[in-house]
Amino acid sequence: MYPPILSSRLILPSMSLDVMDALQNGDRIGAGRLMECDIPTDVSLDDLPLARRLEQLRVDASEQPWLLRGMVERRTGTMVGHIGFHTPPCPEYLAGIAPDGVELGYTTFPDFRRQGFATEASLALMFWAFSQHGQRCFVLSVSPQNFASTAMAGSLGFVTCGSHVDDEDGVEIEFVRRFETWPTDWKAKMAG
Repeated sequence: MYPPILSSRLILPSMSLDVMDALQNGDRIGAGRLMECDIPTDVSLDDLPLARRLEQLRVDASEQPWLLRGMVERRTGTMVGHIGFHTPPCPEYLAGIAPDGVELGYTTFPDFRRQGFATEASLALMFWAFSQHGQRCFVLSVSPQNFASTAMAGSLGFVTCGSHVDDEDGVEIEFVRRFETWPTDWKAKMAG
């Protein structure tokens, strides 16, 4: 069991094979019990990249702390979304844009959007990678129609570095942010 990552309002528990299997089988109660949270019955689990992440874990279980995590609101114990890196750092597919990078992805469930959960969870996950693993380069891929995520990328100082066509999501804009020390503006965002 990997320890959760904590932020001021959120707990980010790592999703194990058992959790992902339960979710893939539609067992919200079982998955919630394993993650110690409530998973709303009115949210679609279809946007979770379960098949892909399960395949990765079955090949190399040590990747688990880098992959899928729940976004659980501390106050209510409710899962408000999910977040994770697509792989551990320096995957081959990023060689052309950020060979030293790691790509982050997240979804906030509709009823919980516009409350800053995605920013808070992203900062907490990136801080974990920075402080625990020395990661200094982060990548986001965002649909041009996803104005909220595009705005978040800009507010965190990510810069456009290209685009690609994703087999599932269509055109995505690629953003990158590199630094040697934890950004001062991120410290302020984490505190408040």
